[in-house]
Amino acid sequence: MDLGNTGSKIFMTEPRSMVPLFLLPLIFLLILGAAPCSARHVININSSTLLKFSSLAWDPTAQHFVVGSAMSPTVYAIGDDGMVKCLLSEPPSNRSGVSVTALAVDQIRLRLIVAFSNPPSISTYDLKSYERIYTVSLPELDGAPSGVVVNLESGEVFVSSARRMVVLKVGPYGDTLQEFVLSTRIKLLNNISNNQTLTKRIISELNISSDEGLGGILYLSDGYILVLQTTTGKIFKVNTIDGTMKEILLRDSLIPLTPPGHAMALLTEKFIVVTTNHSVLLIKSDENSWARAAIMTKMKMKEGEMAVAVAMREEKKLYVLVNSQKGYRLEEAVFKRFPFIYWCFFLGVIPLCALPLFRSLSQHSKDNPFGEMNWKRVDWELMNWRNFCNWFLKR
Repeated sequence: MDLGNTGSKIFMTEPRSMVPLFLLPLIFLLILGAAPCSARHVININSSTLLKFSSLAWDPTAQHFVVGSAMSPTVYAIGDDGMVKCLLSEPPSNRSGVSVTALAVDQIRLRLIVAFSNPPSISTYDLKSYERIYTVSLPELDGAPSGVVVNLESGEVFVSSARRMVVLKVGPYGDTLQEFVLSTRIKLLNNISNNQTLTKRIISELNISSDEGLGGILYLSDGYILVLQTTTGKIFKVNTIDGTMKEILLRDSLIPLTPPGHAMALLTEKFIVVTTNHSVLLIKSDENSWARAAIMTKMKMKEGEMAVAVAMREEKKLYVLVNSQKGYRLEEAVFKRFPFIYWCFFLGVIPLCALPLFRSLSQHSKDNPFGEMNWKRVDWELMNWRNFCNWFLKR
């Protein structure tokens, strides 16, 4: 509608011509979300309901998963068909509550390292015959082992304690044993558990309760280990030479980790994965080799499901051992491609959303260079832009 001699136009408060342009970013995001990706691989475990699993590892020499029993000193193999096969079973001890708490595979020396809960110990087996090579008792842990990892270069095995801030290093032949009490001020100590006064002072300096134990453990190629404190969710980087440590991830109470049984897996030298009861967290290192770390994203478990353990397969795919009402399954973890989508959003979508606003300004300059700006239209387009940004960021 024209206004006589002024030649200016009255714009509708909701111009129809703007709506298709504003929908373009949404269409762009839908195309991104529908981009083809590899299907998530799921292995349904065909086992008796009496079997309970506690730990997970991948054996590249036999091309199958290895799982530990949560009810007995038994280790099973699981193939892609979901069939369960018993690999080894130790005679039950006189103590109750014995189980397999952690597993590690040394494909260089063809060994399987198994951590047992009661009494605390680790045993090494031949990957072909599953005959025991050696067993090391670990009373220094003062509780069950919670995590085990092997240095593939040296064959040394690192074991974390579920009850104490302690990591033990076992020699490749089970003949040497060194104990780390995690501290920022104390160096490598042997038999530190005998010095209760010193132990309490160390714990006090770190502001950590001596009852708070450790969980999963990883070995980095530069001679450091990463270890998880289950009750707080803190992750420590530990020097394997002198035992000093540094906290790299400060966790808040909004994403708590729950006590023992939760594991870690090394995706690359820059990424690790931590499992909680109901989610799998993807954590990224900074550029200074795990001087600091941050949670990038997480994969939530469905209602009634629990993530038990996690393991890398062929250094390419991550699998989670999931316990649900229907039984156990191995499920490939697929994280959302947040970095890629966010770059697309900030570099392409935001300018595209702003086009209606720029068009309003240019249209005003063309049609009515000396008149007043139609601020109602500008406000409406700004509101659409803001609402779309809020919707995307809350996804």
